Amino acid sequence: MKNRTLCFLYAQLALAAFSYSGATQAQSAHLEGTTLVLPVVTAADKTFRLEFSLDTNTSPLQISLISAVELSNPDSIDTNNANSFIGTTLSIPDISVDGASFRADFTLLSENPIIFLLADAAENGIQAPENTPNACSRPAPDLSHGPNNAAVVSGFSVDPSKIQDGGPAPDGIPPLTNPQFTQNLELTGIFPDSLVVGVKVGDDIRAYPHQILDWHEVVNDTFTVDGQQQQMTLSYCPLTGSAMMWKGFAQSANKTFGTSGLLLNSNLVMYDRETNSLWSQMLEQSIRGSAVLDIPDKVQVVETTWETWQAMYPETILMTEDTGFSRPYGTYPYGSFRTDQSLIFNVDNMNDLRLHRKARVLGINVGDSSKVYPVADFGDSISLIHDQVGGMDVVAAGSATQNFAVLFNRQLEDCTTLDFTPVQDQLPVVMTDNEGTQWDVFGNGISGPRAGTKLEKTNSYIAYWFAWTAFFPGTEIN
Repeated sequence: MKNRTLCFLYAQLALAAFSYSGATQAQSAHLEGTTLVLPVVTAADKTFRLEFSLDTNTSPLQISLISAVELSNPDSIDTNNANSFIGTTLSIPDISVDGASFRADFTLLSENPIIFLLADAAENGIQAPENTPNACSRPAPDLSHGPNNAAVVSGFSVDPSKIQDGGPAPDGIPPLTNPQFTQNLELTGIFPDSLVVGVKVGDDIRAYPHQILDWHEVVNDTFTVDGQQQQMTLSYCPLTGSAMMWKGFAQSANKTFGTSGLLLNSNLVMYDRETNSLWSQMLEQSIRGSAVLDIPDKVQVVETTWETWQAMYPETILMTEDTGFSRPYGTYPYGSFRTDQSLIFNVDNMNDLRLHRKARVLGINVGDSSKVYPVADFGDSISLIHDQVGGMDVVAAGSATQNFAVLFNRQLEDCTTLDFTPVQDQLPVVMTDNEGTQWDVFGNGISGPRAGTKLEKTNSYIAYWFAWTAFFPGTEIN
């Protein structure tokens, strides 16, 4: 789960935009138009000359093998620092581009045809200028919670034997599309302590009640972003207590998702209606199909009680039970499951009982580090936790009584690391920093010197403990 955001962007722009000119060393890779030439590649005890075609329309970048020639007299070739193929990883230590040198690692995506997926890339020998405000180490959030450099075997990025049939057929748990909302709360039947998933996108502030999500799990909705309509999908898995919202892929004609009826570690597996690829909700990436290993952009959500969300955003609208389906909304479909220690489906690492299996935890992964913050361990009033996870300085804000928890990178782009104190009774403001700026529950600077600034969203979400430790064994508990 190594962070690769900047590497992806930099490598894709660099590799796609430059064309090669000049000579290279024997083992140095280079570009000829959109063809990547590897003069020397070691694989096992053989050496090859390989050529790949760059598909610049893919993200992450994909390269397809178009030529492979085994080299004669390999003993006469200098293979020090040469390109290499080991296991499923193609490592290129030196790509020469107009006098600059790049390194890149690609992961085998398909064996027939042979296609590799960009996993990591950066420019060689880059040093931050002295006395510049950005000369600092600032880990960025992982793109997803999926495994780093995952091998794709028979089209799957996970062990297919661990994908279970949950019972319903595809869309047997019916997703919602273009749901109805209201501010006439007398007609909703929601209680103050009912849990909702709250979203704020631009001026759109919406709440999605668990009591409806329990029966539909996937909501395909539309928001207005900078004057443009944008498709987004909210998913909630009632078996793992996890909620998140994804942006639709810009290149897709149909950006909606459905329920597959399958589960991975008891967690929702969706399918997209453009490619029919399967997507793991908690891994936040595709695990099978033509979109395998693709990663969606996420939108932060806040999971809390209806009473707390209303206190934060009284202007919110609420999704209604006018869904077109007849369901006993308000009745949990799995009995006592969300409060007892029972499991309906087997999961990995199921004997990690350091916490109650259904304890709601706010979890984060940064690189190889994983940590959770039990929601119940936050104070009755708003409390903060300053911490470091995988080298990232973070701050977690939450309240057990108000039933929410959120987590942000507290190091800004200018490399300032802020210290915070909690703010009470001013929701949605939850904390103020040592410079005097107040910050809301979505990490927005509301007032003070940094008003208008946004804290970096971490790749974190709330889930039941058993589900988090099933996907991420060895997780540290705060």
